[in-house]
Amino acid sequence: MNPLNFAILDFVAVPIFVLRPDAEGAPVYAFWNRAAERLGARPRHEVLGRTAVEVYDDTLGNAAYQRHMEVMASRTAQTYDLVLDIDGAETEVQTTLSPILGHDGQVIAIVGTSVILTPIRAAQKKDIETLARVERARCEMEQYLAFAAHDLRAPMRRILGLSELIRDELPEDATEAREIANLMSEVSEKAQDLIGEVLDFSEASNAEARIESFELHLLCRDIFTVLDPRGLHDLHAEEIRLTADRTALQIILRNLVDNALKHAGKDRVHVRVCAGATPDGLDVLVEDDGKGLPGGTLDFLDGKPFEYGHGFGLLGLRRLLGMRKGRLSATQAKGGGSLVRVHLPGTRRADE
Repeated sequence: MNPLNFAILDFVAVPIFVLRPDAEGAPVYAFWNRAAERLGARPRHEVLGRTAVEVYDDTLGNAAYQRHMEVMASRTAQTYDLVLDIDGAETEVQTTLSPILGHDGQVIAIVGTSVILTPIRAAQKKDIETLARVERARCEMEQYLAFAAHDLRAPMRRILGLSELIRDELPEDATEAREIANLMSEVSEKAQDLIGEVLDFSEASNAEARIESFELHLLCRDIFTVLDPRGLHDLHAEEIRLTADRTALQIILRNLVDNALKHAGKDRVHVRVCAGATPDGLDVLVEDDGKGLPGGTLDFLDGKPFEYGHGFGLLGLRRLLGMRKGRLSATQAKGGGSLVRVHLPGTRRADE
């Protein structure tokens, strides 16, 4: 190898060295760039033509020489970490050895490159600590939000009850006062809906993953009973036993069925929950024959930024799926109604 071929490597900030087998087959240093001189605290004239054992002390030299011999024998690249004492401080260094083979398949040279890991590790640790602080702050904010929403439910129900009481006690000719009472009831109901969405968001964001087997139609039956206690709608679920994240699926289905009933735009809506096969498991489908999803919801479910009006429940649902590497998609039928497809990793028939 012509030394001129190596001269340009002095302008590379990364420590680079080249090893070549000597007459006895021992790997000796044939090149040592300026960055390697600074890292190893050794000028090249003290390194060239020598093995690692001759350059370094017993422990470090023997360890490096052993790596060099392993690459010579295996003819494959190798990466290893070591700790050097640089300016009185321990510095973690990662070195990669890449063999160059001749026409006969034997190693004619080994190119080594080193990366100082200590500042990288420090930056990673700082990033992890920052993320942990952000996550703690997020959790505290969500907990506060959930507590506040929970505490607001009772007074909102009280306001609704008082407005209904006032309306019932008003004389027939008190038209203006009756309109005010009706407005109070409407505001209270909307506030309760918003509070419910905030609680749904908190529940979805903090739900723990737990895989178990259960009957889909029994899970849905409980949801249907809560959302439609008087049986005003036509609600059905496929009788199939699933193995999946039951808690997550319960939160998702309750949210989707609730949306289907809220936005149906009709007195009686048909909602069907079933499971469809996919190449990697199952999708759970929620289909209704209402007037379809509110404007912008499809874009939001496809990953577009959250805007006020989409519902905090859907925001929590999307986060829940994101944490579980799940997928959510929705289509809107031309004749009305919507079909929402939910994929949770690990969802499958219980007998599979």
